[in-house]
Amino acid sequence: MRHLIPALAATLLMAVLILVDVARPLGAHPWWSQQTLLIGAPLGLLLATLAGLRLNTLPLTVAFLLATALAFGAAKYGQLQFAASYAEDQLAGQLWHFGWIATGLFTAATLTAAAATLIDTWAATIRSSANPLRKIRKI
Repeated sequence: MRHLIPALAATLLMAVLILVDVARPLGAHPWWSQQTLLIGAPLGLLLATLAGLRLNTLPLTVAFLLATALAFGAAKYGQLQFAASYAEDQLAGQLWHFGWIATGLFTAATLTAAAATLIDTWAATIRSSANPLRKIRKI
């Protein structure tokens, strides 16, 4: 159950980002800016939740953050090439579209992994300070 709390927090944050339509000013096509995030976000939440069951959350957060940057770079490259070809380059258009789906996927995964890292750190701090006998034993 504790693995679902970071996914819930990331879901709420992604819902706000989709509602605000944050992808449009960042370069997504106006017709499918929300659609790409709606496709990618649930996949990213599932990916990060399942990966968090087996892997350490801090390296997972860093890996997902790098993947987000790469996906965003691919989407921007596709956008620029598609515009430069006067909408003739279909591969660039697909790179633009699927790059934004991957950006939504890895953004949701990054948020989930970051929330899990924060919760794990907070829980470890609470556990270490909750037992006053630990300080006495160290003396």
